[in-house]
Parts: sequence; structure tokens; C-alpha cells
Amino acid sequence: MSAEEPYMSNNLTFQFAAAADFEAVLHLACQLAKQIEVGAPPLTFAQFERYYLALNAPMRLLLAIHEDRVVGMISWTLTHELYSADARVYISDVAVDSAARGKGIGKALMAQVTAWARAHNASKLGWEVWYRNFPAKAFYGQLGAVVDQEAIPYVLALEDVSP
Repeated sequence: MSAEEPYMSNNLTFQFAAAADFEAVLHLACQLAKQIEVGAPPLTFAQFERYYLALNAPMRLLLAIHEDRVVGMISWTLTHELYSADARVYISDVAVDSAARGKGIGKALMAQVTAWARAHNASKLGWEVWYRNFPAKAFYGQLGAVVDQEAIPYVLALEDVSP
């Protein structure tokens, strides 16, 4: 398979993360952190287990596998808005191994989450993109995603707020 040739669906499989995937997930998380110019994530196995693997974990984490190797991941949560009664999927992280980019893995991961969202009656997918992540912005534009003109993201750093 040439570097430019996209992975065929029969060569790419998907599975939800398991405990044995921690190192591969951490490796992809480190690549993502480097791309958005932050330090390596201090993700511990206990956090991985609590947020992604536990029975009532708040996040879903889907892995793309090619030839028994994790080549991509996407994590999300299902939310519900009282004012509209709409369910929505919020994607928190998408990462494709640097050696496997440009082969359709990100698109395949997004398609998997889109199918999951539809099966769970979600009306929209949403996510944030780091303002200087130009490849990600171009990728999402190619998928047909648009910048949300109705909502403005806010952040409240909890370490700065007194109880």
C-alpha cells in the first residue's frame, strides 16, 4: 500500500478502548498535545480507566486499528440539552498517528461517531479546534462542518475560582 493510498474499510477496524490500549492511547494523546503546542498529557492509567473504561465512564473512546496497531482514536460524550430536548455528541479528541495521516483514518473515525450519534438520536456533533490547528480546520471543512456562529465557547479555570 502506498503512502497516499487510503486504507480500505476491510483493512481498518474499530474497537472501543480496553485496558491493554493505554500505552497506544497515551502515545496518540502525546502526538495531539505536540500538534497543539502543549506539553505531554499527564494521563494516568487510573484516569484512563475512570473516564473511558469504567462501567459508567462519561466518555467513549473508539480506536482505529490497522494490522493490529492503533492508528487513530476519537473520544466523545453524549449530552442532552433541556431547552431544546436535543441529544448531541461532543467530540473531545481526535488523533491519527503521524505516520498514518492522509489515509482516510480521521474521516473513518468521524463516520463511526456519526453513525453512533444517529443510533443514539443525537441531532448534532460538536467539537472545538485549537485556533492554530490549520490541518484540522481544513479536514473538518472537507467533511462539511462549519464554525458555529450561534455559540461562543467560554472557559472557567477552576483553579482560579474561590469556592
